[in-house]
Amino acid sequence: MLSIRNLSKSFYGTPVLNDINLDLSTGEVIGLIGRSGAGKSTLARCLVGLERAEAGTITLQGNTIMPGTGLARQKIQYLWQDPTQALSPYLSAKAAVLETLNGFDIGSRDQRNTRATDLLKQFEIDTGTAARKPYNLSGGQCQRVTLSRALAAEPEVLILDEPLSSLDMATQVAALNTLKTARQQRNISMLIVSHDLATLRQIADKVAVLDEGRIVEFLPIEQFAARARHPLARAYAETLAPKGRR
Repeated sequence: MLSIRNLSKSFYGTPVLNDINLDLSTGEVIGLIGRSGAGKSTLARCLVGLERAEAGTITLQGNTIMPGTGLARQKIQYLWQDPTQALSPYLSAKAAVLETLNGFDIGSRDQRNTRATDLLKQFEIDTGTAARKPYNLSGGQCQRVTLSRALAAEPEVLILDEPLSSLDMATQVAALNTLKTARQQRNISMLIVSHDLATLRQIADKVAVLDEGRIVEFLPIEQFAARARHPLARAYAETLAPKGRR
């Protein structure tokens, strides 16, 4: 599905990403963890064209792409850490979803209107709530709107940058269920940037550990606690151990 080869990126001469190689299969969810400043968000932004890599290639379905351009702009969608960053304060929830449908010319005018309503209802945004603007929505509602907006593009890959970090526990659970629903119904691949391995365990198939711009561990989530060897990966593995066994 999505293949990253020898991807590198620097800022002002300082390497941030070094020779990144990663494969994301159809319908697969990979969690990307690491310390602050490890390059997680930079990698995510490179995959959608918000940053430009200096070296390396990215392919989607076997075709080399320039992220953020052409078909890749539609097929790889990005969810911000703060969902309000992706929403115009001047557009209602429904108008935000319609903006995507109109932008990619998906369906007829009548079909777009119905599609926007259905997408929002699927994620528990009713007609009344859909008429509200972001400042009249909760954080969880804004996140569900941004997910509806991303799915309106009919993507093959979702890149999620710390999608749960700004939410309270109850809203995190609801958001995870929303992501699981999207995956089950659409077979969408996901790369989820996070600092919380316990949360990733609820949805990810594999985990990649990024340290100083390099992937230092890449394992199936169910094998991570037993097989992780890098010191940082071991530290994360300890967070999965039952209380009393740490």
